Amino acid sequence: MSKTISQKILNRLGDKPAQLAFNLSNTSLMRRQLGRRYNEALASHRPLLPRLEGIDRLIVEGLERDGVFITSLDALGLSGSAEMLRAAQKAASECAEDARREAGAGREFTCAPASATVENPEIFHWGLNDRLLDIAEAYIGLPAAYDGMALIYTVADGTELGPRQWHRDREDRKMIKLAVYCSDVTDRGGPFELISRVDPSQGVDDRYVYEFGTPEVLNERLGADYSRDVVSCTGPVGTVVFADTARFFHRGAPAHDKDRAALFYGYFANSTRHPYFCERSGLKRREIAELVQGMSPRQRASALWQEGLPAWLKLIPPAPI
Repeated sequence: MSKTISQKILNRLGDKPAQLAFNLSNTSLMRRQLGRRYNEALASHRPLLPRLEGIDRLIVEGLERDGVFITSLDALGLSGSAEMLRAAQKAASECAEDARREAGAGREFTCAPASATVENPEIFHWGLNDRLLDIAEAYIGLPAAYDGMALIYTVADGTELGPRQWHRDREDRKMIKLAVYCSDVTDRGGPFELISRVDPSQGVDDRYVYEFGTPEVLNERLGADYSRDVVSCTGPVGTVVFADTARFFHRGAPAHDKDRAALFYGYFANSTRHPYFCERSGLKRREIAELVQGMSPRQRASALWQEGLPAWLKLIPPAPI
């Protein structure tokens, strides 16, 4: 079967295979099996977790306590940060015109094309820094899978579409999204926001339900005073936000005064519960394999986490973004 024909079939199917797999995973029998295996894996890996110090330890403590931690590239002090930021800002400027044109036509534009990552590999490689993998592993409790990154460009049109609505990410039980601001972000400039209250309805008996956080849903799940715990992550260029976007409702607030550009890196367990809701970078698996050539075994395993999936899970195409 040619790639063109197979791609047409996948396009027609859309997210139906992923939704079917998700529904099966939420049956009582599968929930019990998945929950037991997860708890056994956590217990087995606990003695192997990285021991963190300094700001890395504070980040994990902040995530456990609040679901979010705000810092900066300077405070983190990771190698390659300046090069990564310059490349991201250049890529953002190159997609700005397309983003504004799409927004003007009433269509949502959020991600710079995956080709920007291939052409600027330093952006992708930065997310595989061993300290970031240590932070993700220490928080998640299992070896971290790296789902790459997306450059999100938010046009200052005040609309609330897609990820600008309150929602929870579907990739796993716990995860980390790491945002790097490529532009100054004020309270009216589209800041990342998170409600620092865990949704108590999720994960009970390992069961999951996902829907947008309308005022009615948020009132029911988090309490009528949930707005008291909204954390708005403003900051200058180089601000870094660590957040658990699986356990906590979050959004990119609408931008009113100025366009916002930000990188979002994703991490979850290498045995993620919902692999068919992952692979959000837009990169093909062969492109990822090429990007990590020559990197350490740990970095390669993190980026190529799909290779460790059971054969039947590999057959389920990822849900479209």
